[in-house]
Amino acid sequence: MIVVTGRVQVPPELREEFVAIATTMCAASRNDDGCSGYRVYEDLEQPNRYVFIEEWRDDAALQSHFAQPHTATFMAALVPMLGEPPDAPFHTIESTRVLDPARGLVPVSS
Repeated sequence: MIVVTGRVQVPPELREEFVAIATTMCAASRNDDGCSGYRVYEDLEQPNRYVFIEEWRDDAALQSHFAQPHTATFMAALVPMLGEPPDAPFHTIESTRVLDPARGLVPVSS
């Protein structure tokens, strides 16, 4: 699995426009083959900052996502509204565990 954590800063006067294009992008991307999650969140500690969390089955699914028309449309609209360069590390995940309040960290398959 590949997890992307994309962080962006958008000036407050562009918030409404950003929310519109970001939510459209999230909805379209969740329909891409190999996407198991695509959400955007507002950072509650840093004003005007947003975090995208994307979850992809594999690199092929991620590369296919980059080739989609909705991705190109989103990037063309997003880049001019950024207040600073984005930060978007891509993480390759080998395994996943969840927090069970009674047992602590346990494998997802448990």
